[in-house]
Amino acid sequence: MPGDLKKYLEERQKMIGLRSNDEVIQWYEKCAHLYNDHFDSAGFVFHKSTVEVVLEYVKDKNAAILDIGAGTGKAAELLTKHGYTTMDGIDASQAMLDFAMKKNLYRKLMCSTIGTEPIPDLEEGGYDALIASGVFSSTAVSFESVPMLMNYLKKGGFFIFSSFEVVRDASSRLVNNVLIEFSKEWRKSNICSMVSARETFHINDEPGVIYTFIKL
Repeated sequence: MPGDLKKYLEERQKMIGLRSNDEVIQWYEKCAHLYNDHFDSAGFVFHKSTVEVVLEYVKDKNAAILDIGAGTGKAAELLTKHGYTTMDGIDASQAMLDFAMKKNLYRKLMCSTIGTEPIPDLEEGGYDALIASGVFSSTAVSFESVPMLMNYLKKGGFFIFSSFEVVRDASSRLVNNVLIEFSKEWRKSNICSMVSARETFHINDEPGVIYTFIKL
């Protein structure tokens, strides 16, 4: 294993053990170059699975897509190869966005954390689809953010996001039955409805799921 890849995987193990959003952001600020250079060789596949679902549900290649947790633009690279032309990106790490900016994949890039409050400079109902690959976790973005994010999606648009099934502690928001309960509440509130839940992998043999919700 190349030395830099080994270093990245060692750093990733440290990141998995972090317990706060601020710590995770600081990790990405420090390790953005390692992430960008070794993402593919490390064995990540969640971005590929997310894009496969986009191809299934978002047929218009000119659709306006918001890439949430855009990182260094790995999902956008694939979307561009498949002919999608109109993407904006948002991420909490400016260092990650600096790499994405150099690739000229997005109309615009925004540095912002994502919680339950509205995101500055985003137009409500401005997107045909939202994607979030490798974003939802107990120390990054939680499922409670979904209703707020749905505000930026047009009625009938799709929110496609990945979740990896690693339960770190009792308060983890990644437990799938928690998402199922949330989805029932969102459906009753006429916010969105789950369309599909597709099993996949996050990295190598770590299991994950790609969820698709439609805005009601």
